[in-house]
Amino acid sequence: MTSMMVTQILVAAILVLYPVYTMVHNGISFSRLSLAATLWVLAALNLLDLLSMEHATTFLTYKRPALWLEAALCPVLLVFSQAYNREFSLKRMPVMQKVVLTFSFIPLVMTVVFPGSQFFYSPDFEMDRVLFLEPVAFFFYLQILLFMAVSLFNLEMTVTSARHGIKWKIKFAILGAGAVIATYMLYFSQSLMLRSLDMDYLLQRAWGTGIGLLLIMYSELSRGSDERIVISRQLAFRSFVFLFFALFLLGVGVIGEGIKLFGSDFSTVAFMTVAFLGGLALIACMLSEGIRRKIRLFIQRNFYGDKYDYRDEWKKFTSRVVNSGSRDELYRNILIFYCEIFGIGGGAMFLQGRHSKDYSPVLFHEMDDSKLVLPHKSALVERLGRERGLLDLKSEPLEFEEDVDTFLKDRKIRFILPIMTDDVLHGLLMLGSPINPLEHYDVEDRELMETVAGQVAALVMNIRLGDELAEARDMEGFGKVAAFVLHDLKNQVYPLSLLAENAREFINDKEFQEDMLDSLGNIVTRMNELIAQLTNIPKNDSLKLEEIDLMDLARDAARQVPDAEIEFKGGGVRARVDVEQMRKVALNLFLNALEAGESNRFTVLVEYDNGPVFRVIDNGRGIDEEILREGLFVPFKTTKKKGMGIGLYQSKRIVEAHGGGLYATAGDAGGAVFSVVLPDPSGHNV
Repeated sequence: MTSMMVTQILVAAILVLYPVYTMVHNGISFSRLSLAATLWVLAALNLLDLLSMEHATTFLTYKRPALWLEAALCPVLLVFSQAYNREFSLKRMPVMQKVVLTFSFIPLVMTVVFPGSQFFYSPDFEMDRVLFLEPVAFFFYLQILLFMAVSLFNLEMTVTSARHGIKWKIKFAILGAGAVIATYMLYFSQSLMLRSLDMDYLLQRAWGTGIGLLLIMYSELSRGSDERIVISRQLAFRSFVFLFFALFLLGVGVIGEGIKLFGSDFSTVAFMTVAFLGGLALIACMLSEGIRRKIRLFIQRNFYGDKYDYRDEWKKFTSRVVNSGSRDELYRNILIFYCEIFGIGGGAMFLQGRHSKDYSPVLFHEMDDSKLVLPHKSALVERLGRERGLLDLKSEPLEFEEDVDTFLKDRKIRFILPIMTDDVLHGLLMLGSPINPLEHYDVEDRELMETVAGQVAALVMNIRLGDELAEARDMEGFGKVAAFVLHDLKNQVYPLSLLAENAREFINDKEFQEDMLDSLGNIVTRMNELIAQLTNIPKNDSLKLEEIDLMDLARDAARQVPDAEIEFKGGGVRARVDVEQMRKVALNLFLNALEAGESNRFTVLVEYDNGPVFRVIDNGRGIDEEILREGLFVPFKTTKKKGMGIGLYQSKRIVEAHGGGLYATAGDAGGAVFSVVLPDPSGHNV
């Protein structure tokens, strides 16, 4: 058994078994299924190519299905590159990607339309394992190379769009997938250079596939594979892969010309090996945060003068803040901004509690969690409050309490920033070790860090003020409910006070005793209803409507104010109302009329005026025009010295729940007229 056969079989076995292992242990997802489909197609292709090598006399028997698999790689790789470590949805796939995916089936159609003999031929395959390509095969492999380039572009978008931290987790998985695709691109590039395929390169192809697969396995097994990335449209045209592929095609042309000029003296194998390893190293460097940061800083310092483009940094920070959907997401985006801009590995945020002076952790990003609480009198807090600036623990080693020092050391904290407004320390930001341990942070870095911390302080203050406002609104709502309850209690206290006063004189009167018991029973019933309803402001669907005579309702409510001298006028008008709720309206209007007038006399008029109308006319001084203009039915607005401003507002809400209205006007002879207008029970209102 040759080394090629052993290598091919071993690589094929890993390609088949690894996806099965991940799906059994981690569950099935579309991302893992796309990886499995890709690796299984590659495994089958490797085995078929190996069989064609071992059975040279009948190699077309195995190359024909191998052609199908090579063509199938186009849609399979496109779907894989769109789904691997991404949030994938076919419906949300961009139109251009759908068009490319549709065209990727053309190579499959070609394998069905054209026989294998029109793809390649070999005069003596047993001696020289080279397949010479027909024109159809040239265009076939050209399409495969183009679709593989698109797949590499998609993989680059995945790692470019990843947030800080997630990029670290998936970097080697994407690099490994790219290495596998690049290996096959190098193998198929023979078709462009030489119009042939040298099957002796299968060993190098197997090694390249194995290296890429090992990178994927290392990344997924050691760093996890559950991250899902949303691709930013803004990054769609910022592609290193486009540049790499252009250089690759240029290199292919150079190699082709070199072989034509120098023949066998031009070491193709050596050149392709160096090109593959060099390209892999170049991509690894471009995916490295540390190297990318060094390159960016070098260009910024030597070509622009300033280390940062403050306009761009400010736009990035503002975008992260505005697009935060929750408080935790806002805190996380703040830490991510610091980590990405300053090349930091992780961070933590501590904030002062609303009802505590101590500082507790609210979020850790790419850093081990801790329950450490910093007392407001701790040395670190006092130092930040005193200096009001950034602490660089590397340039100025500091000692604090033992638990604080342990926390800072275990998490390799490098910078500590105060979150301050005026002289108040609201919290602190802790930033871990730099990605590039040798990076030097100068005054420009410190100024930008502190400036952003100032904006973070403003955000924290706004959040805190928002919490206090929400709490005040909750208390206001509670106060409104309490006021409604107190108002109804006051209405029940009035007849009770009359009973208590009259009982001193008539307690032995049997008739009084019976009336008192009836009154107490009614009051108890209403109190129970009050407890059940609490706010006593019903809605349309909670009313218990029944048709009654409005005059009967008015007289029933008048029994609760026996001291009143009421003149009843009109009658014979029926309406559909909730008796208990409308009785409360009548009672409230009666009590208001008593308190407004100089005597206990007032008038109740029941009539039909385009609908049932119930009016209460008092003998008071009337209602001031300014009050009528600004609004009389506003909650907590009253002209009484001991009033709560609830009664009329509550009454208006009850009447409106019936589909009617409560109105106040000035009387012709002075005083005020309150009119309750209700819908016609027959439905013939005008």
